[in-house]
Amino acid sequence: MTFHFSKIVALISAHPHYAATAVFLLALSEAVPVIGTVVPGSTLIVGISALAVGASISPWLLLVAAVIGAIFGDGLSFWLGQRYHRGILLHWPLNRYPQFIDRAEAFIAKYGVAGVFLGRFIAIVRAFVPLVAGVLKMSPRHFYAANILSALAWAPAHVFPGVLIGLAIGLTGASPEQLAILLVSGMFLVSATVLAVRFCVSSNVFLLARLRTSRRRSERPLG
Repeated sequence: MTFHFSKIVALISAHPHYAATAVFLLALSEAVPVIGTVVPGSTLIVGISALAVGASISPWLLLVAAVIGAIFGDGLSFWLGQRYHRGILLHWPLNRYPQFIDRAEAFIAKYGVAGVFLGRFIAIVRAFVPLVAGVLKMSPRHFYAANILSALAWAPAHVFPGVLIGLAIGLTGASPEQLAILLVSGMFLVSATVLAVRFCVSSNVFLLARLRTSRRRSERPLG
């Protein structure tokens, strides 16, 4: 792994524009069904953001690439759901993941438009929520409002930690090989932090749902 990261350092140094392109594609892939559950886009964006610092690439360029990629990814999945309706869920490869489709559909049914915003921060369902929102004929205006707002919150949470790791490593004057080792360690730490944040978000979301359900039950007239 350290060998591959050394190669990535050299590649980004030689072709700095690849960093923004890679961040764009990874952010886009996060919202694509199936692909978003396989490709560790979030972790790779953190890593590339750290590597890009050594190539003197503006973090704002990476931030813009992440925001646009996230918006386009959700938009593409939403359009597919609108265009092909529920029939798209019956074909390969989506027909192999009915459990994720059901979870995304239940998530949207419970939280509505807010589910589009929250779904981007929750593992598994984030890759299916936009598609299911299109299948369920959510209002495009409401969808894109939540889509853009969630992208503006999601992108900085992945780009800036990587930039900080890159700056910290740069201060050590590490060689490419040492940089790769330090970067891998930093990425594991950030990944654990991201997972913890997502777990907290998920827990709070479901806790709020239970509280609302309990409140509604208590407000029902007796007898």
